[in-house]
Amino acid sequence: MRSISFSRIVSKISPSQIIGMAVILVLLLSLACGAAATTAPDATSDSPASPDTGSSSVAPTAVPRATSVPVIASSDVNPGKVTYMVGSFANERMTYCLAGGGGHDYGRQIHAFLIESGVEAGARVLKPGIATDWSVSTDGKTWSITIRDGVKFHDGSELTVDDVVSTLKWATGPEAKEYSTGGGCISQSQLVQSVEKTSPNEVSISYGDVYTQFESYFSSSTGVWIGTVYPAGFGQDISVIHDEAAEEAFDRNPIGAGIFQLADHKASESMTFERFDDHYWQPANGFDEDRRPRFQTFELVLVPEPSTRVAALRAGEADIAPVSLSAKAQIESGGGRLMYAQEGAYFGLKLMGSWVEGHPFNDIKVRQALNYAINREAIRDRLYGGSKVMVLKGWMEVTPSSLGYTPELDPFPYDPVKARELLAEAGYAGGEGFIDPVIILTWPSTGVPNMPEAAQLVGEMWRAELGINPEVRVSEEADVKKLTRLSDGGLGQVLFRDNETELDPSDMLQTDYGAAPTRSDYSTRDPEINAMSLAASRIIDPAQRWPAVSGAYKRFRDESFEQSFGYINIPFGVGPRIQTWEPYPLAFYPTALHTISLK
Repeated sequence: MRSISFSRIVSKISPSQIIGMAVILVLLLSLACGAAATTAPDATSDSPASPDTGSSSVAPTAVPRATSVPVIASSDVNPGKVTYMVGSFANERMTYCLAGGGGHDYGRQIHAFLIESGVEAGARVLKPGIATDWSVSTDGKTWSITIRDGVKFHDGSELTVDDVVSTLKWATGPEAKEYSTGGGCISQSQLVQSVEKTSPNEVSISYGDVYTQFESYFSSSTGVWIGTVYPAGFGQDISVIHDEAAEEAFDRNPIGAGIFQLADHKASESMTFERFDDHYWQPANGFDEDRRPRFQTFELVLVPEPSTRVAALRAGEADIAPVSLSAKAQIESGGGRLMYAQEGAYFGLKLMGSWVEGHPFNDIKVRQALNYAINREAIRDRLYGGSKVMVLKGWMEVTPSSLGYTPELDPFPYDPVKARELLAEAGYAGGEGFIDPVIILTWPSTGVPNMPEAAQLVGEMWRAELGINPEVRVSEEADVKKLTRLSDGGLGQVLFRDNETELDPSDMLQTDYGAAPTRSDYSTRDPEINAMSLAASRIIDPAQRWPAVSGAYKRFRDESFEQSFGYINIPFGVGPRIQTWEPYPLAFYPTALHTISLK
């Protein structure tokens, strides 16, 4: 089967095509993830770095070549520990499909990705990882992935194609939707047709339809960690795809190929990791940088209360922690500073069951009325201290550094008069006859501070402006996702959630707006919208693809099935022991730990 490399596709776009699409391409392809967080810590700066500009490409880079980059010698590794305090451990499962969408803080340290990422000229870009190369067939349905030799798991065994095949079958096979709580696994299980070993070092994954998002979705650049690879059969019977006992045993002793290996786990308290000296990403294996950490021990400590994390930073008991902007003065008084992970997360709401005929959410006038009644500037200023942290741009996971963004995707303006008019036209003037109560489901987020408080503010605005009666219910993230994704229990309610920003968010074209609607949290079953979404998702040529994708996003935004509040530049408190750290953009979890150096 002849394959198409995305880098070759891009190189074949003619000058006349580029000129003819100039306005759109300036908006879409001059995106730098200059959302990139500070490239070097600056104790005097309290605002995010200005975005760089440059093209963002989802094409794989060349296979790394040997360089003269110095290897981090054991004598140069600081024997000390970096302590990172987090607000949640999610459900403490050690694989993406079972972690309920959480687990980023530890899962990304233990495990390595098929496709990696980095930052070049301010832009988040894809790089070879466990996979040295990947390409898509001319019909856009089958991806072929070449697996690197010499990658080791923490137990010293070598990662093979069989491990990749086993992992992909477990994470994307037809049964995955039955046992997974990670949304990516549930979605992929409805799209993937087969996973096959095609040669001693190659695996193919085939989809039932054109699927152009594989390289981004299975990389470390995306908001899910579905692209991580585990030992076949979780180190037990490799002929069994799903074995609860093996999965639970793996949770207790996870074996990965990431930069750290788990040394100690105290449930609901802490996780301690040790540097993995044999991690494959180092100059000895032909890479142009050494991604092994420059310190020996990494400790994650669960501290839900932000004020306690700030006090720990000041006392020298923590080195890094997500904090609020209001803590800046306290942190600086202890010799620390604030840094920002730009465009690290977004938050918004989804009206569950908008596709149910006869339900109020099925009426676009109701959906838009709810959208216009939200004063996002008030939420930003009251909860996040202004635009340094919360920025009113983008729609859901599509932010200014995402491929496909245009300013037309920015959130609805606050217009309570229009909101009341629309609700009255829909037959619910003053809230009469509307859902009572309007249940808003949410959880305490590890990425977006004050999310339950933001949900409460939205409820108060709807009550004041529209006369309806909201009720906010705060639960654990995994429990809410089970209710809304795996059952009909959330239909007719409002899902108020955060999520990860994306370099390429177009996976939603198939999984949420275009595929066969089998999930309870599917946004719409409107055949016109489904067809529009699928048509955009099937375009392979980037010159045609991104304008079509952007147009689909705009339609979804206007329909108001999902309503965005903008994105969050995640503020991190950094203690005085941290000399340098260059976290990647488009991430709310700890990234680029190999760039940390200690005083």
